[in-house]
Amino acid sequence: MSSQERRSAPRVRAYRPVRLQKPNSPQVVETLTKNLSLGGIQCLSASIFPVSSDVNLDLMLSTGEASLSVKGRTVWVRTIPYSDQFELGISFAAISPDNK
Repeated sequence: MSSQERRSAPRVRAYRPVRLQKPNSPQVVETLTKNLSLGGIQCLSASIFPVSSDVNLDLMLSTGEASLSVKGRTVWVRTIPYSDQFELGISFAAISPDNK
């Protein structure tokens, strides 16, 4: 039996460059998305972002196009077994109608 889907928007598998940065922090994490939707992204990270952390994202949707800047919040974090990486679930907290 499958579990109930809780997402309000369908996810699309997409490996796109994304930059993550905690507000007021000089550290920038450059990584890749695993999937994305209108509501958020799943991505990889070598740095941990605890659940409920505010995150600024710069997402590259198309090669050669300007990045999409969005504010988000981590919803879940998973350790990848036998790796120094983490998977992050980030929901978009503020996205302009133009960026949608």
